[in-house]
Amino acid sequence: MPCDSIRDVASSRALEPLLRISSFRVLIGEREVGFAHVSPLTSETDLDTPRERPLHRLVPVVLRRALTTSTELYDWRRLIVDGKDDRRDVTIHQLSAPGGKIVNSWRLVRAWPSRWSSPAFDAMNNDVACEEIELIFDDLIWLDHKQKTKAG
Repeated sequence: MPCDSIRDVASSRALEPLLRISSFRVLIGEREVGFAHVSPLTSETDLDTPRERPLHRLVPVVLRRALTTSTELYDWRRLIVDGKDDRRDVTIHQLSAPGGKIVNSWRLVRAWPSRWSSPAFDAMNNDVACEEIELIFDDLIWLDHKQKTKAG
């Protein structure tokens, strides 16, 4: 069912409000890091594998942000390149609105950067320079935010 059809059904039934994709926070470990874009969180099954032994996989997640003079994402990637096992939990919080309450949260368990990219440079373009980091992770958990708010 296309998203437009879902929106029409939701408005006619007075269901929960539709959630927007523009307000979110990302924590790498305990540190909040600002990002402009998070690629979809995807868990998929390879249908070409035998039915009794299906292959399930988590698709790498790409985080994009405006490039600054901070080298923290590049430095994390360099640790991996240098052979350090520096895996970190990454938590993505979807917010109800800018600065609003958390409505959904996902955790990428034991994530590590498999790729870091600088912006492409182009003298004819005036876009904001962005860097990207691609994360591989062991597990994807949809956190129960309602339970957290009840507990404290």
